[in-house]
Amino acid sequence: MAAARLCRIRTKVCTPQSFGRCPQNKLWTRSWKKADARPPWFFGTWERLQSQNWRVNGVNNHLGKQRVPRVCLCHSAPAAAGEKTEEFKLVYRFPGIKHCRVLSRLKLLQTATTALTLPPVCYLYLQDQVSQNILLYTTGLALFAGAMLYGMSYFFRRIIGLIYLSETGRTVKVAHLTFWGRRNDIYCPIETVMTLDETGDSKGELLHQFKRYNSKEILYFTIKFGQIIDRQKFTQIFGELE
Repeated sequence: MAAARLCRIRTKVCTPQSFGRCPQNKLWTRSWKKADARPPWFFGTWERLQSQNWRVNGVNNHLGKQRVPRVCLCHSAPAAAGEKTEEFKLVYRFPGIKHCRVLSRLKLLQTATTALTLPPVCYLYLQDQVSQNILLYTTGLALFAGAMLYGMSYFFRRIIGLIYLSETGRTVKVAHLTFWGRRNDIYCPIETVMTLDETGDSKGELLHQFKRYNSKEILYFTIKFGQIIDRQKFTQIFGELE
């Protein structure tokens, strides 16, 4: 009976508009259908998730704003690298420095190759696949290559390739090679550079010493095989040539 009554009530709701309550009941049924399609608990969950997304987006935006000054601070390094903005004029040049650089790198490559062949030879000797003479020969060759590398690098690292003088005449820049065959520049005040009279070198010598008062390191340059680009500035640095 209760089911029959419910069916009757629903049929009455769906009756034509002659009844006064039909529009109201129809509106009520439509609102009930919308609520049925999206339950109230879903609205609360959706609102909580949406509020959490807004909070997360706000935190990300806040962190993104905090990262901007850190990126800007990274541009302060080039200013420190560009402290020496003084211009220099070439005074002396040694053309053979290019050949010294090539020989230094070739000698380094040869020494590395010889050192890499030594462990396999030792392994083969332990397996009785090579004789003792081959082991001794390979070991001696590796030691000789290392000694030659040290001697050649010691000489090449002290050969000056270029000498500059600043436009103000206060700073001397000297370029020479490193152990790896790369260029290294040394900046020193002109007051710290010893003249040729103070070093005791004469004009006829093959190599001249480049000494400083505040350093024990000695570099060498040659006038016989080198080129003096600006003699006046060269005299300003090293004095008159005898």
